[in-house]
Amino acid sequence: MKSVKSVFFMLLFLLGGMAQAEVSKKPLPPIKRVISFGDSLTDAGTYGFRFTTNPGLTWAQHVALHFGQEPLPNQHVISYSQVYKGLPGLDGPGGYNYAQGGARANSAYSQVSQNPEGVPISTKVQVQRFIKQHHRFESEDLVTLFVGTNDVAYNYDLSNDAVLAKQLRDNVLPSEEVMKAERSRVITAAKDTAHVARDILDNGAERLMILKLVDMGGMPWFRSQASQTFMSDLSALFNKELVGSLPKDSRILIVDTPDFIGRLVKDAGVLGFKYGLHEDACKELDQDYCYPDSLKSPDADKTYIYAAGEHMATKTNELLAEYVLEKLSLSDLK
Repeated sequence: MKSVKSVFFMLLFLLGGMAQAEVSKKPLPPIKRVISFGDSLTDAGTYGFRFTTNPGLTWAQHVALHFGQEPLPNQHVISYSQVYKGLPGLDGPGGYNYAQGGARANSAYSQVSQNPEGVPISTKVQVQRFIKQHHRFESEDLVTLFVGTNDVAYNYDLSNDAVLAKQLRDNVLPSEEVMKAERSRVITAAKDTAHVARDILDNGAERLMILKLVDMGGMPWFRSQASQTFMSDLSALFNKELVGSLPKDSRILIVDTPDFIGRLVKDAGVLGFKYGLHEDACKELDQDYCYPDSLKSPDADKTYIYAAGEHMATKTNELLAEYVLEKLSLSDLK
C-alpha cells in the first residue's frame, strides 16, 4: 500500500502536468500588427504605385486594414527608374509592409549590381530590416511571407537570359539540360524561402502565414504554350520544395493559393469574373501596373482575375484577402 507521502507527490505531478497542458493550450493574444514580406504581389506601394489595377490595394493591404492597421510600405523611391540598379531605397513611410516589387527570396534582381540593399531587397533582407527596426516579432503579430514568383520567372526576363526567354516566347520548350539547371535554381529559391521562414520564427513570430505560388502557367505574361508549361512545372516544383523544406511547426499556416485561383475559375460567373486565366485587365501588353485609363474596359478591375502580366486585379486581391482571413479564422493561429 502506497504511503500518504508518495500519493501526495503523485497528485502534485499529475496536477503539474495538467497545468502544463493548460499553458500549452493558452490562446494567442489578438492580432494587433500585420507584418508582410514578399514581392510585387504583396507590395503596398514602395515605388509609388501598386502592381495591380490601381487604385486598388494588394491582398496584404486588405488584411492589414482588417486588423485596423494603416496599409503602408516600409520604404519608398523617388522614381521607378531607380529600381533594379542596386540603389538602396529611402526610409519611410515606415509601414509594416516590407514587400517590394521584383523581390526574390535571397538574391538581388539586377543586371548591374548585386548590392543586397538595392531595391528590390530580397525577403531575407526585408526580414533583417524589420529586426533592425523593431528587434523581434511579438505574439500579437501576424507575419505573412509570399515570394518566389520572380525566382521562378527570372530567366523568362529577356534581360536575364535572352536566349531562353526568346525560345519560350517562340513556343519552343527548353532542352532537358536547360530544364535541369532551371529546376536546380528554383529548388534553391524554395529552400531559401524556407530559411527566411525559419529566421522569422527564430526571432519570435508566433503566427507565420506562408502563401504558396499560384500555377504561374495561367498568368497572362506567359502567352505561348511552351512558356505556360515551363512556368506551371517550375511553380509546382517551387511549392513542393518549399513545403518539404519548412519546419513542422504549429506556428506556420500554409495558404493554398493555387486552390484559391482554382475556386475563382470554377465559380467565375457567380463571382462576376468574365475573363479567366491568360487574360490581362491592362490594355497594353507587359505592363507592371495600370490605372482606370489604361484598363481594357471600365470594369476590368472587377471582371478579370489577372492584371499587369504576373499580378492580380483589384477584385482578386480583395477575394484573396477574404480567403486568407477565412483560413486564419479556422486555424489555431486566429
